Amino acid sequence: MFRSQMFIVVLIAAVLGAVLPVSSASADARRDAVVKKLNDHSSVKGSESTKSYKVIFDAYIEMSEPPMPLDENFNLTTIWPGMPQWSAVAGWAETNTHMADAIIEVWEKNTIIFGLPYGEENVSSEIRDAGLTVAIGLDDSLRNNEFRYMYSIEVIAAYGTAEVYRLMETGQTDRAIRLALAQTVLMRQLSDRDFLLEKLWFIDLLSNTLSNLRDVFYTYQDKIDVEWFTDIGMIDIPFLNPDRSRLFMPEADRILAEALIREVFDERSGRANAVQFSNVFGAVQSQDMPLTRFGSARRWANIAAVHGSLDASLERLTLVYDDWWRRWRIEGHSPILDIKSEFAATNPVRYAAVLYSMQNVEELFTKRDRLVLEVNGTSLAAGLCAHKVSRGSYPNRIENMHGEFVRKSMNVDPYDFLLGDLKYELLTRRKSIDLAGNKRLWIEPGEALLWGRGLNVEDDRATLHTDDGSQGDIVIWPPIKAVARQQNIEP
Repeated sequence: MFRSQMFIVVLIAAVLGAVLPVSSASADARRDAVVKKLNDHSSVKGSESTKSYKVIFDAYIEMSEPPMPLDENFNLTTIWPGMPQWSAVAGWAETNTHMADAIIEVWEKNTIIFGLPYGEENVSSEIRDAGLTVAIGLDDSLRNNEFRYMYSIEVIAAYGTAEVYRLMETGQTDRAIRLALAQTVLMRQLSDRDFLLEKLWFIDLLSNTLSNLRDVFYTYQDKIDVEWFTDIGMIDIPFLNPDRSRLFMPEADRILAEALIREVFDERSGRANAVQFSNVFGAVQSQDMPLTRFGSARRWANIAAVHGSLDASLERLTLVYDDWWRRWRIEGHSPILDIKSEFAATNPVRYAAVLYSMQNVEELFTKRDRLVLEVNGTSLAAGLCAHKVSRGSYPNRIENMHGEFVRKSMNVDPYDFLLGDLKYELLTRRKSIDLAGNKRLWIEPGEALLWGRGLNVEDDRATLHTDDGSQGDIVIWPPIKAVARQQNIEP
């Protein structure tokens, strides 16, 4: 779902105007130490040859403006050749082919990470002047951090989508597929970024990019040869691998939380500093209600008197993150995840500073499950297309493709408690699928139907589809968006 440009310049639990009564030199030293820790993370640290951000940003700086502002009606999920503005969108894509070259270069040169450093001072003046940065600790507050580069990635994702469709429409199939695959690799690199906000954002972009790739499979199936489909199903999509061993829980927010907690305590006594508490957390609580600032500050001064010590607060922070890490390593949508977390169990008064200084990562668990389903499902969808192109029809069973067109390991439903297979049926009769908003579409006999369970972890037989699985199931094949457009239904 598109996030507006105004939202893209984001503040992590933004606290505009939270100024600590400490020297500017002390604030700078704390900020520099935090930035150094952030840039020691594996998603940033490495030689320049392993990073893709310069290649991408150099190309982005040279791009022309999109034909219309990005919004809920114009973004990577809404672009396709049948849209009313397609001529202008295709023209924009064609005049910026250097951007496609840059995205493909990321793939072909096997860069490992996106690698954009945290802190405006750690990038070139060209990138800084273009606003393609992550600003840490604005106004001497570690709670003020702006992720200014994120809008550019939204534009690049929209561009890549438009160019893939333009290339397919003009018969440039090989370049279109290479660009489409390269875009998934770029979004996968970005999904390794270390702030929760970045991870949530880019996992969504990667999930939507994979959905678009299946739309390309479906729409241009007769133009893509079996070798491409086989390579995609067996190699390219499995390479994205978003499982627990490759896609890690974000740690940057923890680094900031610990630094912020230390700011509001006396290091020698280990006691909360009432003035620091009032200035920092009073501003946090009242940022949207300025008239309550005084009352909020007084409340935080009272909390400081009964708050746990510095050591106890840091221990609580560690307990919360260790609990999340244990949950993160659990395979599948396990019932264990429904047990009350350490975050939820934290006393909101005794450890108020801990709760107000950190981000709740639990939404990320749901996002990751959907991404795993998108990756596995896209691999199987490529296999289905390979089977149909080579054999003239879809297989009777998914198992018929294992080892030839897809890897058996990709046939896993992350929403299944037992990590069972995704559901599959070769339709012998017409099938209806309901969408949100009382809409219904029909799938014809002879079509393959592939789906996974949604958040209710029940197999609803693909009678109801939502993209995020919030209701019913998630239908992977045929692509709901493409079928809905064929039937003049707004997806």
